[in-house]
Amino acid sequence: MHGKPHRTTTWYSAALGITACAGLTLSGCGGAPAVQLPADRTESASLCYGATMALAQEKVGKGSVPLDTASQALHFALLAGTDGDLDDPAKVVARIERIGTRDKGLQDRFVADKNAASYTGPCATAFPETQANAFKGLPPDTRDTRIQCYVLSTVVLQIFAQSDIAPDPRTATWVKLNGQLEQLSNSEVYPAEDDDHIGEIAMRALAKAVRWGPPVDAMAACGDRYLKD
Repeated sequence: MHGKPHRTTTWYSAALGITACAGLTLSGCGGAPAVQLPADRTESASLCYGATMALAQEKVGKGSVPLDTASQALHFALLAGTDGDLDDPAKVVARIERIGTRDKGLQDRFVADKNAASYTGPCATAFPETQANAFKGLPPDTRDTRIQCYVLSTVVLQIFAQSDIAPDPRTATWVKLNGQLEQLSNSEVYPAEDDDHIGEIAMRALAKAVRWGPPVDAMAACGDRYLKD
């Protein structure tokens, strides 16, 4: 039998180890000709991430990034990072962080070359889940769906907490939702699963949740279904 502090630490170590993705935005496509993205998903996500950061710099300058646009850009890293084998949470986190740590050099190059806008269309094609009309609703209300909402909210909140994101009242709602879902996940996961599998459960939950569509849309739907007054 495990106490709640152990459960909270286990979930956070599995689902909250992603710290490199921060301060993002996504802007319009402009009139630049489209480019060819590489076949490798991680490389493509890095380019989309870097182009997105460059567009953010053009649009907001030294200002803070709006929540919606930050979420849209973050989505590239989460999608590519959760491709492939999810059995080892450390490797999943490393893939996501690798996209983030490559970003600064790419951003500088895009700014210098003034070609970031040419990536908007190809990135939308390569990662259709990032588009505004991609979210079609949550899966049926099951334990898995509740865990997916919990892990998504956990990851998004930690990353945004370390980012220069413009204040938005939705974050307070998400914090409340996350706390309620944490209580549910702690009570629902442990009766059926061993400690050794919690990290894998978290990564698989994240992989499914980020494929629903834009995280802000998914978070709104999770709140509509699960947030209690």
